[in-house]
Amino acid sequence: MSENPSSSNSPRPVIKDEVASALGKIPSGLFVLSLIDAFGKDDFMLASWVQQCSFFPLMVNIAIRSDRELLSLMVQGKPFNLHILKEGQNQMVGRFAKPRPSEDPLEGLNFQKEPGKPLVFIDTCSVLHCNAVSLLGAGDHKLLVAEVVSGTLLAGGDPITHIRKNARNY
Repeated sequence: MSENPSSSNSPRPVIKDEVASALGKIPSGLFVLSLIDAFGKDDFMLASWVQQCSFFPLMVNIAIRSDRELLSLMVQGKPFNLHILKEGQNQMVGRFAKPRPSEDPLEGLNFQKEPGKPLVFIDTCSVLHCNAVSLLGAGDHKLLVAEVVSGTLLAGGDPITHIRKNARNY
């Protein structure tokens, strides 16, 4: 997969409060990415920086913090599911934002599991079945570009709209 060099080794610039607050007003959704790890186990990640980036083929990009172990799995062609969370699914946000190793993240959640495929959370708005295409450097994050190979409307409802307090953190 291609990777652009980033300037993540340079010192962080000071961001003025006004700029940080203004940039934090860019709305996004909240998503749970599911995939199979190198050991054949289900792995998950909460994502908030997701955007469609192509009409043909249908593609999305997902910003992932550069130090996430999950990035090492994202080789070209790696399948994963991207679930669009709906209003009222705050319990899923908390569960996947800061996973606790002693807790089962799937406990009490409705999902479908087919052998060898990433699981599908059936109570979300929808799910996009994707294949990784490339990783691009983006400062302290990597942009995962993926092709959407199929998708399904699930429980419906309106997606969560996420607005950050400022541009300094999630």
